Order: sequence, then C-alpha cells, then structure tokens
Amino acid sequence: MASADTTAALDSIPKSKTYSAFRIWLRLMAYLSSYKLWVALAAVGIIGMNILMIVVPYILRDVIDIGIARQDSAYMLSAGLLVVVIGIIRGAVAFLGRFYGERLSHYVSYDIRNQIYEKVQRQSFSYHDSAQVGTIITRAISDVNEIQRYFSYGLMDGLNFVILLVGVVGIMMASSPLLALIAFVPLVPLAFYSNHFVMRVHPRWKKVMDRMQVLSNRIQENALGAEVVRVFAREPYEIERFHEENQNLYEEQLDFITQWITYLPASALLAAMSTALVLLFGGILEAQGMANITVGLIVTFNAYVLLLSQPLRFIGFIILLTTQAVASGERVFDVLDERESIVNKPKAIKTKIRGHVRFEKVSTRYDSSNHAVLNQIDLEAKPGEVVAIIGLTGSGKTTIANLIPRFYDVTEGAVTIDGIDARDYDLDHLRRQIGIVMQQSLLFNATIDENIAYGNPEATRDQIIAAAKSANAHGFISEFPDGYLTEVGERGVTLSGGQKQRIAIARALLIDPRILILDDATSSVDTHTEHLIQQALERIMEGRTTFVIAQRMSTILKADQIIVLRDGEIIQHGTHDTLLQDGGLYEEIYKLQLEEQERVRREAIIAGIIKIPLEERRSTQQFRALIDRLAGKYSN
Repeated sequence: MASADTTAALDSIPKSKTYSAFRIWLRLMAYLSSYKLWVALAAVGIIGMNILMIVVPYILRDVIDIGIARQDSAYMLSAGLLVVVIGIIRGAVAFLGRFYGERLSHYVSYDIRNQIYEKVQRQSFSYHDSAQVGTIITRAISDVNEIQRYFSYGLMDGLNFVILLVGVVGIMMASSPLLALIAFVPLVPLAFYSNHFVMRVHPRWKKVMDRMQVLSNRIQENALGAEVVRVFAREPYEIERFHEENQNLYEEQLDFITQWITYLPASALLAAMSTALVLLFGGILEAQGMANITVGLIVTFNAYVLLLSQPLRFIGFIILLTTQAVASGERVFDVLDERESIVNKPKAIKTKIRGHVRFEKVSTRYDSSNHAVLNQIDLEAKPGEVVAIIGLTGSGKTTIANLIPRFYDVTEGAVTIDGIDARDYDLDHLRRQIGIVMQQSLLFNATIDENIAYGNPEATRDQIIAAAKSANAHGFISEFPDGYLTEVGERGVTLSGGQKQRIAIARALLIDPRILILDDATSSVDTHTEHLIQQALERIMEGRTTFVIAQRMSTILKADQIIVLRDGEIIQHGTHDTLLQDGGLYEEIYKLQLEEQERVRREAIIAGIIKIPLEERRSTQQFRALIDRLAGKYSN
C-alpha cells in the first residue's frame, strides 16, 4: 500500500501531454533522420541476413527431394558448399547490421540527453523552483537508457522479425498455400494475445518508472540534507521511509514482471502448435499424394516454422521494449516540450550597457501563485550608484535583483537598462555584463582558477590573479600547496565560507560587470572575514551600478539610496540619515539588527581584531564619535 508521502510525490510528477503511443513512437523514430547512412547500412545488413536465412531451408527441400531421392552425391555436396558460403556471407552482413544498429542506438541516446540538458539549461528560475532534481536525473539517465535499449534490441530485432516473417510467409504461400494456412492457424490467437499483453504492460511500466523517479528524488533530497538528518538523529526515520519507497517499487516491478513471465510460456505453446500442425497435416497430405506435398516440402515448412518460432517467442520481449521506450519517451518529451518562459526576442539587442537601471511600475508574481511578490515598484539607479535594498524576510528583496538579469520576467510594468526594456536584450549578452555574488556562492568541483574564470574562460592567469587580489583571495590561495590549481571539491567543500565568498567575488570581478548584485554576501561569515570581504566588495563596486541586498551597515551607510520593502512594496526610500530621521521600519531594522552588528564590528576594530583604512575611520563625524566612546570604554 502506498504511503501518503509516496502518493503526494507521485502526484507532483508532471503529467504527460496527451500523445498517442504511436505518435510518441514516430517522434522517437525521427531521431534516426540525422543518421541516414547508418540506417541504410544497418537495414542492408538485417535484410541481407534474413534473405540468406530464408534461402537455406529452400535448399534443404531440394537436397531431400532431389539429392537424397536420386542419390545424387554431387548435388548434395554442391548444396552443402553453398550452405557454407551462405553462412559466411550471412555472418558478415549480420555483423554489419548489428554494428551500425548499436551505433545508432547510442547516438540517439546521446542526442536525447544533450537535448534534455540544453533544455534544462535554458529554463528560467521559475521552472527550477518547481522541478525536482531527481526527476530530471531519472529522465535524462534511466528513461533515455530505456529508449537506447529499444533502438539497440527492440527496433533491430523487431525489424529482423518483420522481414523474416514477410519472407517466410511469402515462400510458404508460394510453395503450398494449404500447408501454409495450416501452419499459420496458431499465429492468429498469438497476435491477439500479444496486443492484449501490450495493453496490460504499458501502464504498468510507466508506474514502475514513476515510482523509480520518486525513489531517485528521495535519495537526492536525503543526500543534500544529510547534515540536517544527523543533527536531529532522524536516520532511522529516513531509512524506514526509504525502505517503504523501495518496497513500493519492488511491488510495482513484481506486478510488471508477472505480466511478462505469463506471456512467455503461452507464446511458446502457440509456436509449438504450429510445428505440430505442419507435421501432422503435412504427413497426411503427403501420404495421400494431395496438394503436391513432398517430404522435402514438409521438412522445409517445419524448418521455416522453427525459424519463426524463436522470434515468435520473443515478440513479447520486442513489444515490451517498445512499450518501455514509448513510456520513457513520453516522460522525456514532457521535459523537452516544457515551455521556456524566458527567451530571446527576434533580433535581440547586443550592446554594451552603462548600467542605468529603472523599474517602472513593476509588479510580478510567480507562476504557482496569484499573490504579487512585487507591487508597483518605481526605482531608478544611475550608472555608478549604490542602491541598498532591505526589508523583512519575504518582502521581495531578492526578486528585485532577479528581475535585472531576467531570471524572472515582470508581470506588469518594465525593467529598463539604459532606457531599453530588459526583455529586448539578448539574454547571454546581458547576463555577461551583470556580476552576482550570492549569500551561498556555489563553486564547482574544479580548480580554483577554473572557478574564478568560469564566467570568462578566455582569461589569462595574470587576469585571474589580479581578480583574486582585488577580492582579497590571493593570500590564502597562495598558501595552498597547489595554489590556483587546488581542487576545491564538490560545492567547494574544502574551503571555508569566507574563502568561497572571496573566490565568488573574484569570479564576478573577472567579467568586468557594469551592474553588480550583492545578495547578502557577508551574512554567514565572521567579523574579520566580513571585513576582508567588505574591502573586496568596495573595490569592485567602484564605477559600477550596484544593488546591495541586506548587507551590513558599513555598506548601507555609504549607499546613494536605500529602499525599504514590505510585502512587495516600497514603504521608505532615501539615505541612511534621512531614513533614521523618518523613523518607521528602517529605524526598527537598524535598532534590532544592523545597529548591533555595527556595534560588534566597531568593538572588534577597537580591540584590534580587525583593522580598517584611515579614510574609512574618518568617513563620518558620527563614526568618529563612536570610536572615541569605545576607546574610552576600553581604557577604563
């Protein structure tokens, strides 16, 4: 019995668009159009192999009716040599068909995986907000593997069976229509039974793949949340939940296999009945001298029935592979057919931007919600200005930042850059001119220099080092034995939080962005590291339009303008001094959070834990007065 968690997980899987199985099959077959030569070579090999297989029993008939009946040893010798030659040629053409058939199957799976990966890369943030990583992995790996197996075995063996069936039926009907009809009597119920088998097995296989997807999501989620599981000692619960999901998968697979194993003996029985009918009625007709039936013809017909019996027994396997491929193709096309919400317009603009950003009556909501995340936002940031954005959790701070590089699109109004709607720019060209440093910056499992040069892979080592120095990262990088060639591990696991942030800053700096977005980039580090990061940020902010989200007061104090958000609306807008005078939410946030952060930081300065440049210490009269008071406190 499926658990509530499992049922909910299955319900969350995107439902397939209404495509018939035949349409999905045709769409899968369309992938072969890129490899016409290989298709032709594989077809030549399969057709040639089957023609040669069909010829051998025909030769056997003449050996019995002519060679043995006339005791013509020379005829039998020549027939034997001919069979040997045919066998050699058949082996060569069979190799040709199988070799190119295998190559086709792997190239088709190669193409489909590339398409899935490219599709996922082009999708907007809204797609990834709802899509589960395990789902994408399952469809790109497991489902594509099923499609590859079909092209490798199902399609090749199916084509082999069809050609063999047509050839054998043609020769048997031409040789003795009566005996041929007798032999084909058991094939009629086999055809109906095979169709019934398909109708039963298709939905069962789709359920197996859906269940496997749920299990994959569970593994992926647990791997990412390993620390939380251990902190709360929930290992037994997670193990039990996985066992339950695995049991559900086992039961679905057992149900599927049950359908398959009941088909095999039934199909084998029907094939054996065909052989029995040929021997029985063929012997009677030959004894009575009716319908020109000879011993050689009976042996030949029996050879043809045996030739068909093996593929007839495995026609269920072919149907099974086809069914699995169609079910997997349906799931793959769900991903490939997903609408891309953020795309380039025709003749999208590619130009260097200056960084003049304006929000004009901007409102936006996410696809899954009718609630407006932002409502009627008006904001202007001139080139070189620093705009600080603060507000309570869920007020829309990050959403504002995400609209500038078009990670999301506005629902109403417009975001313009240098007077041009952001939606009119070429996406890649626009984003290459926007640098982003996030609260938790992701590093890839590569070397430090590869991570820094991620946005500018053509950068020289000197440029990489210069960016690292500007980000206050060169010092600790140089201390590693391998320096810039140090592997950082998965998600930068070998580095501290502050080290990862400074590498992320260097990465943003290396692309020389005109617009800089700092999304809470120093909130998760200690005071000393925060100061080093802050120094780096101040260097890269010079001359760039900068949007700072929830940074500490040392940055907000210097911002050209500060906007305060609540429930997606701007409720206060001004400088630090004017907003403190106005009171309201900004003053509350300052006193509850930011003032305390600054107090700790300034006390650390007095205690000598961190040092700041002279020009920063002289930045405001208020700051100097606070330093004097703190100095007096420590002298006492």
